[in-house]
Amino acid sequence: MTAHVELLEPDHALVATLTDAGLPPLLARILALRGIDSAEKARKFLQPPLADLPDPTLMTGVVDAARLIADALRDGDKICVYGDYDVDGISAAALLDDLFRRIGHVVRVFLPDRFRDGYGLHHDRLQELCDAGIALFISVDCGTTSIREIQAVRDRGRHFIVCDHHALGPELPNASVLLNPQRPECTYPDKSLSAVGVAMVLAQALRRELHARGQTQRLELTSMIELAALGTIADMVPLHGVNRILCWHGLRLLGKSQRPGVQTLAARNTKIASISADRVGFHLAPPINAAGRMADPQTAFELLTTQNPARALELAELIDLENNRRKDAQALATGAALTLARTQEGRGHGVVVAHVDWHQGVVGIVANKVKDELAVPTFVLAICEDGLARGSGRSISGYDLVDGLRTIHQDSLFERFGGHAMAAGVTLLAERIVEFRTRLQAHVAQTLPLAQRDRAVRVDAEVQIADLELGILDLLDQLEPCGKGNERPQFLLRGVELHRPTFVGKDKDWCKATLLAPGNQPVWARQGVSTFCARSVVEDFGDRDRVDAVVRLERNVHLGKVSLQATLILLTAA
Repeated sequence: MTAHVELLEPDHALVATLTDAGLPPLLARILALRGIDSAEKARKFLQPPLADLPDPTLMTGVVDAARLIADALRDGDKICVYGDYDVDGISAAALLDDLFRRIGHVVRVFLPDRFRDGYGLHHDRLQELCDAGIALFISVDCGTTSIREIQAVRDRGRHFIVCDHHALGPELPNASVLLNPQRPECTYPDKSLSAVGVAMVLAQALRRELHARGQTQRLELTSMIELAALGTIADMVPLHGVNRILCWHGLRLLGKSQRPGVQTLAARNTKIASISADRVGFHLAPPINAAGRMADPQTAFELLTTQNPARALELAELIDLENNRRKDAQALATGAALTLARTQEGRGHGVVVAHVDWHQGVVGIVANKVKDELAVPTFVLAICEDGLARGSGRSISGYDLVDGLRTIHQDSLFERFGGHAMAAGVTLLAERIVEFRTRLQAHVAQTLPLAQRDRAVRVDAEVQIADLELGILDLLDQLEPCGKGNERPQFLLRGVELHRPTFVGKDKDWCKATLLAPGNQPVWARQGVSTFCARSVVEDFGDRDRVDAVVRLERNVHLGKVSLQATLILLTAA
């Protein structure tokens, strides 16, 4: 299905209201498109105050959780934070570790090994921790569907607090407390928190509980917000409401972080003074993720929590090595997966591809790339030596992966599965992969017909090349953090000339070109803007073609010189 351009139209009376309040017309238009319908809402969107964070006690169970933790601290009980191996789980574990250290209590932090333990709570690891004397467990980014594992811990007389945000299963675990905004009875106003966001709510509630018990030392939480921003952006949850507040303030803290690990990682991968949501997503999160994808997530956890600059440098170097390994494994799997997917029967409704040579740590990234190209729900699986296929799926708008997996799980198709509407993980016998593919494609075809699949590329405003000056970037920066639910604005340039598209990169899969303003003057006499994009965007066009271009605007820094660059999203014939 060919993508088409949809120029969004705001409520013009609303744009006028925002403009009359002093906002620049372009910014007023974009805010109106995002549902900002008053000058006061615009002010709070552009500079969200921390005071607007909801009362933590609105989250069902959080008061009980805070009391359990306060009792454990009073009694000197051993506490274990059980995390996950991605950025959200690692940053949530780091946030709680930071919290307990400020209180003066050292906790045990356990992060599962992707290859030995798999995703979520592992029965044997929990029993080992019980044997080591752990009296209270706090899981972050996992636990909502771990019925058997949590029951085994409870049977040994231990308390278990779950801090999670994943979809609920048909049965809830017998946890002492289940903190999950997805619970239908939960009154917390923001349902889209990441796991680190839930951990932040728990930290707020614990501070309040300790104060009520007479703790006079002020427990400062503000500096933990940078960890909340890191995990929230990396987990690609909607960046509005509470998530926007945490990320807006957290990005500013990341830019001047006092954590040696963050300083070192930022210095190696981006400019610390200009950390944006994009830079977190593309430069800071991938190395942290790589530790859990390729080796040991404990390395990334230690990087975020160490106070030793020399150790931080050692850890950052280790993580960079793992990230390079991840890139190589990802490139190998992506090429093969795309080749298989393009010829797979039924690919118009869904794709399931698998191979014995693919690394488990990169299948989620590869699934996202295949999904982006074919625009269908996609699963990429690594076939392991134990005869099981383990992998990840990514979805498109309108299809809930977890609901779909529940529906096709007849005859115990999966050994385990779980996740979100847009991203999920599965484990199944390798011999049932074809059956999985057939069921998935049939369910997508039944629930999301081709006519309902939206391939529109939505555009916020039409602009001219003459408008593309550095000042427009300063204006757009006010919309940060941008991401899911607050996408970076896209603009339409009509009737421009594509000038000298040149393919670059190791595999010539990227393109550099210039877009020139229309006119009969020589090339050197016309205004233009440098562009960069994937090769596939320009393959149907050549030098001097007249095109309509959908672009995102970026700040490019080269040899200390700052310039505006347009990233091409879509080209169509003018």
